[in-house]
Amino acid sequence: MNVIKVTPRGFCLGVVKSIKMARDALKTYPDKQIYMIGLLVHNKIIVKELEDQGIIAIDDWKKSRMDIIKQIPKGSVVIFSAHGTNGDVVKKANELGLICIDTKCEWVLETEDLIKEYLNKNYEIIFIGTYFHPETIALTSINDKNIHLVTNIYEVKKLNIDNKKILATNQTTLSIIDTELIYNEIKNKYPNCIIKNDICEATLLRQQAVLDLDENHIDLLYVVGDKRSNNTLKLVELGNNKGIKSLRIDRKEDINKNDLINIKTVAVTAGASTSSIIQNEVIKFLEEIE
Repeated sequence: MNVIKVTPRGFCLGVVKSIKMARDALKTYPDKQIYMIGLLVHNKIIVKELEDQGIIAIDDWKKSRMDIIKQIPKGSVVIFSAHGTNGDVVKKANELGLICIDTKCEWVLETEDLIKEYLNKNYEIIFIGTYFHPETIALTSINDKNIHLVTNIYEVKKLNIDNKKILATNQTTLSIIDTELIYNEIKNKYPNCIIKNDICEATLLRQQAVLDLDENHIDLLYVVGDKRSNNTLKLVELGNNKGIKSLRIDRKEDINKNDLINIKTVAVTAGASTSSIIQNEVIKFLEEIE
């Protein structure tokens, strides 16, 4: 089978850094219990590997991260995810005698600093994000009163902000197409609003690579990545919207050969938290199909 390897794909530098920090913690604190709050990265295969090495994952969506850290024994190591964590939670963890390792992505940190800068200038913040995503939760919780979360153009229409000083920014892993539509709506409603599109470079490059594919010569696109990975889901969405049948899989074992009937050319990409090992297994499997 003809296989097109979409480039770039897979791990971004932020994910590589976060995983390395978690593995380094195992070496640095061999005699301590190490907890991972939430999913370090949105890939259950990677998380399972870390758990097998001794890290205890706590991913209870019914509890806030503030409540979770209060239950962790003093002196333990706590790893906060790449998606970002409210600074008050990290501060409380330190006060409780926990050893904190914050693997927050630099792009998320940049957005966080931007939001704080403009809040200090008495701006209202419109934040484009995804409900219940840890990055959105972390960034909108900086100020519950002056940060307004929107997820689509209809929620923009419902906004009622009197302050003339407004900054709009966004979650780093959104669709470039969806985000542009929402920003256009924001600019129509608030012409003086400052716009700072903070989709990270890794997300932009991976999405653009899918948009650049030739739908006339590709029969199927596999996106390798976890169902909880927002950037993975957006790659699937972009592929389908472009007219290429696009399917998400976790690994090669998820490939249904019925989907490959009459398929001559298949493209493969991967979310930013998918390892090269998993991607290469998928590619090798497809290349060996005659």
